[in-house]
Amino acid sequence: MGLFDWLTGVGSATKAAENVTDIGKTITGGIVSGIDALVLTDEEKVQYSHKAGALYLDFYKTYSQENSEQSKARRELAIMTFKVYFFLVLAGVAVYKFDSEYGLFIFGIAKAMTWLVGMVAGAYFIPHQISKVYTNNKSGVDLGSKNTT
Repeated sequence: MGLFDWLTGVGSATKAAENVTDIGKTITGGIVSGIDALVLTDEEKVQYSHKAGALYLDFYKTYSQENSEQSKARRELAIMTFKVYFFLVLAGVAVYKFDSEYGLFIFGIAKAMTWLVGMVAGAYFIPHQISKVYTNNKSGVDLGSKNTT
């Protein structure tokens, strides 16, 4: 019977009707699931909040590990900047005794680098010192308010 269905067209009409029915079921199922997704029950809200919290904790853990690596890199860059600067100053002092022109040249390089060293020192030490002042305020003075008296 199924061998000559293609010739009579009976089997293809049945298949087409089944396909239309399947497509209708799929579309209806999609619409129903879309409407259901718009209205969350309390249990679904709790589940989504739990998933969001877990994702946030994973992100925070990854970010904190990355931040510690960034802190190490910033610290190393600051240390190397200070080492180069102090080496230039000490080398200028040592060389100046033997060759004053070359010593002045080295001091010129150190002078050109002074703005960089100052910026690194400010960026690296000032936030720490400010937070230390605010956290170790034992005098009871409100450092955040403006006193007009």
